[in-house]
Amino acid sequence: MSKNKLSLNIDGLFRQNIVLMSGLVTAPIIVAATSGERAIVLVLSFFLMSYTSILICRFIPRKIVYTVRTLLYAVVAAAMFIPTILLLEKWFPETTKNVMVYIELLTVNSLLLAKTESRFYLKPYGEMAIDAFIYVLGYAIAAFTVGIIRELLAFGTFFGIRCFDPIMPAAKSPFFGFFIVGVLAAVCRAISGKRGRSAKKNAPSDSRREGTL
Repeated sequence: MSKNKLSLNIDGLFRQNIVLMSGLVTAPIIVAATSGERAIVLVLSFFLMSYTSILICRFIPRKIVYTVRTLLYAVVAAAMFIPTILLLEKWFPETTKNVMVYIELLTVNSLLLAKTESRFYLKPYGEMAIDAFIYVLGYAIAAFTVGIIRELLAFGTFFGIRCFDPIMPAAKSPFFGFFIVGVLAAVCRAISGKRGRSAKKNAPSDSRREGTL
């Protein structure tokens, strides 16, 4: 029982990863995640805007019609955009300037507009907060994996630290970003499918064992 509950809580990391499995917020990673530092900026902006908006918007009464609730979600996310940019410009001024348009794209995204109503807000507040945070971690895993691979190949650096000569300068292009996200998605789906088949295979034996007891 506890094992099934734990499995459900970590769905957002891989099995329902919003980048690699659902494809809900792929554009900023495909285009802008060309280095580890850019990935940091994308992850922080996603966390500060989306996660905090999810926590705040939970207090919007469900009695309000869905269309109006959605508009309120967007308003809250837009309000969170201001302090987010102020913090990021202080911590990563140059990088934030370079990826600003993609941070703007993250302001109102499918995690906030879709997952809130279909998943997060159906749970108690504490469980919802953990579940939403797991989804943000899933986004971070995708962003850092793509960003680090592209930085190593295109620039030969790791978070700006020189490691070797560039291997593939074209790795910083959006086309390669799309390619690497596709490869990672295929790997993620293969692993999830294998685990799913393994779980189904073990289920009958477990039930028979319980029957004998």
